[in-house]
Amino acid sequence: MDPVIITPNDVAEAVRRAPNWKNPGLDGLHHYWLKGFVVCHAVLNRQLQEALYQKLLPRLFTTGIAHLVPKDQDTTDPSKYRPITCLTTINKTLTYILSARIIRHQNSNQEISRVQIGCRGGGRGTKEPLLIDAVIGKVVKCNRRNLSAAWIDYKKAFDSVPHTWLKRVLELYKVKLTVRDFLGQCMRQWSTILCHLGKRITAAENHIRIRRRSSKAIV
Repeated sequence: MDPVIITPNDVAEAVRRAPNWKNPGLDGLHHYWLKGFVVCHAVLNRQLQEALYQKLLPRLFTTGIAHLVPKDQDTTDPSKYRPITCLTTINKTLTYILSARIIRHQNSNQEISRVQIGCRGGGRGTKEPLLIDAVIGKVVKCNRRNLSAAWIDYKKAFDSVPHTWLKRVLELYKVKLTVRDFLGQCMRQWSTILCHLGKRITAAENHIRIRRRSSKAIV
């Protein structure tokens, strides 16, 4: 993978693609303001490049706010809540830039099969299999043929991926060592602040560390 040199154009493109008023993290900064204050892009570019090579981000940018949204009326069971974590705007801008570079590297080296439609940009990972199933079912019904099919549903597939495997995948895809070390260091710093009904139930200074061991998340 080519060295990652962040440019003001990279920052501008990441900010342009981001929603204006999506709920921000601890910084409270919406992308709307970054889009308006274009003069900040060059400064932000310099700081992001420095953070990448120093393999370090301030803890503010690696701490999220996890809003606990109840799935049903049973609010006494912790498993009945869906945590939605809001990250800082600056962190999302940097990860978008790195993601775009990694995708460009994968596409140029054809490291992901073209038949894979899930977990990649521009794909319809859910709609395409449904359309294929519908067409197959219609053909089978019209021709009065027998059909045997099986579907595998992974419960919380993305939540159960250990960080060690994420880092291993980056290594297998030959992602630049600088990027791998930076992301690995950020993973060790990841933490969250719990928020329920708009009120924080953990203090800002008492971050909850989220670790991965095996395939289970430990809070």
